[in-house]
Amino acid sequence: MKKTHIPKLDDFLGGGIPEGSSVLFYADPGVECEAFGYQTLQSRLEEGDHGFIFTNVTEPSSILYEFEKFGWDLEKEMEDGQAFFVDGSSYFIGVPVMGKYSIEDYSQIEKVVHTAITDVPEGVGVINNLSALIDYLDPGETVGIIKKWNKAARENKTILLYIFTEWDYETDLIDEIKDSMDCLVNLSTIEERVIIGQGFMVTGATWTTPSSSMVLFNILRPGGVKIFIPKILVTGPYNAGKSSFVKNIAPNSVSVDKMALGQVPTTVAMDIGHMEHKGFVADVFGTPGQERFDLILDLLSKEAVGAFILVDSTDPHTFPRAKEMIKKCKAEAIPKVIVANKQDLPNSLTPDEIRKAMRIDSSIPIIPVSILKNEGIDEAIDALLEILYR
Repeated sequence: MKKTHIPKLDDFLGGGIPEGSSVLFYADPGVECEAFGYQTLQSRLEEGDHGFIFTNVTEPSSILYEFEKFGWDLEKEMEDGQAFFVDGSSYFIGVPVMGKYSIEDYSQIEKVVHTAITDVPEGVGVINNLSALIDYLDPGETVGIIKKWNKAARENKTILLYIFTEWDYETDLIDEIKDSMDCLVNLSTIEERVIIGQGFMVTGATWTTPSSSMVLFNILRPGGVKIFIPKILVTGPYNAGKSSFVKNIAPNSVSVDKMALGQVPTTVAMDIGHMEHKGFVADVFGTPGQERFDLILDLLSKEAVGAFILVDSTDPHTFPRAKEMIKKCKAEAIPKVIVANKQDLPNSLTPDEIRKAMRIDSSIPIIPVSILKNEGIDEAIDALLEILYR
C-alpha cells in the first residue's frame, strides 16, 4: 500500500493505494483537483519512489511553479532523476519543450505515456488532464488508451492518478471511464446552509469498502490539501481558560475586544483564530463565559460543526453553568469534547469525577489538560477530530 499523505483519504482507502492501481480524481467544474494528484506524487517522491507527470494542457514550467507555491521542490527531484515530465503541451503552444519525453503529435500519446509508465515501476504517474485528452482525441479512443495504460500500470506495479474535470460529457463515456478505474474519488462543491466549499469522498475502490463520508477540504499554498472545518466553537464558564486554549491551538488568534472587570481582564466579545493540526485546518471562535454575553454565544454557535467545552476542574460550582452553555449553544447536537482544564492543580477533579458531577454521557470524551503547562491539548484536538471524521 502506498500512502497519499492526504488527510483522511488514506483512512478512507483502507491505508493507501495498492501498487498497480488506477485512481480517478473526478471533479465538478470549478473545484481544484490537480493538488490531489500532485500531493500524492510529492509524498511518494519523499519516500523514495519515482514518478512522472503527463501534462497535455499546462506547460511544465507552470506546474513547477505550482509545486513551489505548495512548498515542494519538484525541480530538485527532476534534477536528481527521480521525477520527470511527459510534455504534451509545450510544442503545441510554441514554447520550449521541457521533459524527459515530449509529444509533437497526438498519435504519439498512447505510446509515449506507456513508455513513461514502464520507466517508473512501483512508482506513480499523474495524468493531467484527462478532460483535455478526451477533447483532443475521439472519446472511444480515449477509453481504449486508458485501459492500455492501466494494464501497463498493473504489470509494472505503477500507480496511475488521473485528474478529470467532469464537464458535460456523455453519460455513457463517463461511466466507461469510471468502470476502467480501480478507485474513484469525487471532488465536489458543497453548499449547505451558509457553508460553501469543496469536499471529497471515495465513491469506490476495488481493494476496500470506503467510507461514505464526504469531507470538506481547502487547498493551501504552501501546504497542499488540508481537511477544512468551517467553525469550531470554544466555550465554557468564566475563568475556565477559553482564551488561553484558543491562543494555544491557534497562536495567531486575536481577541476582538477586552475590558477590565475589577482587577481581572476577561474576554467580553470573542476570540477568533485559525488552527492547523495534523493536516486539518479550522476556524476557531471562542466565547465569553458570563451570562450577560449569552446573546453572543447564541450568535457564534450558529453553523458550528464542533465544540470544545472548557471547564475548571478545580471549581465544580461552575459545572451547572457549563451544562447550561452546552444547551444554549446547541452543542448537544454537534460533536463536542469536554476539556477539563487546570489538571495540574492539586485539588482538581479527575475526568471520571467530572463526568459523574456533570452527568455527562459516556460517549462524550472528557480530556484532562493543563493549558498552563501545555499538557493534554493535542489529545483534546485529536478527540474532537476523531468524532468529526470517524
